[in-house]
Amino acid sequence: MSWHEEIREARIRKGLGQKALAKLIDVSQATIAKIEVGQVRSTEHLAKLCEALDIDPSTMPEEAFGRSRPPQRPAPASAAPVPEYARDPAYWAAAAGLVGDVPLYAAAEGGAGALIIEREPIGSAKRPPILQGVKDGYAIYLVGESMVPEFEPGDTLFVNPRLPVLANTSCVFYSSKADEPRAMVKRYLGASDSEWHVRQYSPSKDFGLDREEWSTRHRIVSKNFR
Repeated sequence: MSWHEEIREARIRKGLGQKALAKLIDVSQATIAKIEVGQVRSTEHLAKLCEALDIDPSTMPEEAFGRSRPPQRPAPASAAPVPEYARDPAYWAAAAGLVGDVPLYAAAEGGAGALIIEREPIGSAKRPPILQGVKDGYAIYLVGESMVPEFEPGDTLFVNPRLPVLANTSCVFYSSKADEPRAMVKRYLGASDSEWHVRQYSPSKDFGLDREEWSTRHRIVSKNFR
């Protein structure tokens, strides 16, 4: 591949048209076109082209620059050797919190159907298969009967905060306006511009949660029976 073709390929990879590239380096589109079809043997604009297209100037032939070649980029410092234990994928998975137990948080009834979630975990729970490899997964020890029979007091709910929330899935909704970490466990049905439409089972009712106040939703993916 000639250096002219390399310029063209690099421009296409960057998603730039000839006109856009010309504007970047302050030349005419005709200049770019002549370079790309090989009508010039050298150009004083090559250094700017390399910079705009993330091309290492040292890969270009000396004579293509018209004048002197720009200073070459310094060679990167050699990386320190990786410790043997760090070559094991399991090491990185553990370091990233993708394996092992998940933190378990306690909940207390907070009135009006809400829960107060402890700020610090009270322990840990064995990570279920559905949370293997999931960063920031956690568990809640549930109180309250508003979601019986789907969830009962004493059940451990496992939560994946990374999953998108879909209609007809159960979620933990967190309030952004309370001094204490208030939450609700409800069935998510859908949304309007201002509310989340949710359902509880005991007593059975559908109602709305203010989207601004209950802005955070985490999806429940599994449970352990009490």
